[in-house]
Amino acid sequence: MEKKLREKIVGRVFYRNATICQGKTYTEERANPSSDTKASTFILISTDNAVERYDFWEDKTYIEELDIKGADYSQLKTFFKDHNPRVDTAIGRIENKRVKKSELLADVIFASDLDSQVVKQKYQEGILTDVSIGYMINYFVETSKKDEPNHVLVTDYTIVELSAVWKGADIGAVKLKQNEGEQADEREKVEEVYEVVPRSVLERKLKLKIKEI
Repeated sequence: MEKKLREKIVGRVFYRNATICQGKTYTEERANPSSDTKASTFILISTDNAVERYDFWEDKTYIEELDIKGADYSQLKTFFKDHNPRVDTAIGRIENKRVKKSELLADVIFASDLDSQVVKQKYQEGILTDVSIGYMINYFVETSKKDEPNHVLVTDYTIVELSAVWKGADIGAVKLKQNEGEQADEREKVEEVYEVVPRSVLERKLKLKIKEI
């Protein structure tokens, strides 16, 4: 399976969610904490970040885990909304990226415009808690186990984007309630589990499934 899986996932952009730091203080690690009072600290990758993925082509699930040592986060500069990187969805700048206790952390300075401040306020009020990284896999190691899903350890990957999102996948993120209803379940199955398919394609597939129901 590894050869087929490698052909499908290497070089593609995936998404997975993380969480804002709550009740933790990392001020001492900031470059200039006295002038950086607007910063919000986020955990981008947690220590126990294994998540279940679904391979549509093989109709199988597998467990994906990111090795923090293999992360290249040098490209992270701008904080976006909903994995939709555009000029008008940029809501903050990313600073002070660092690894602490096997977790990848970063500070976000929200922009001063109204839209960005509304998102910031939602994080402060606990309405939003999660963020999500977009990353490109360069290399991974796959391990097979009898009667269990294969385990894919991603040892080399490039984080290309960070976004504010509504729901987390990384178990280090806050657990949110699942939407009720069959249509919501279908959307979660298609969009959350395996997000390498363009959103426009996913929405068309979802509409067809709804019509079938």
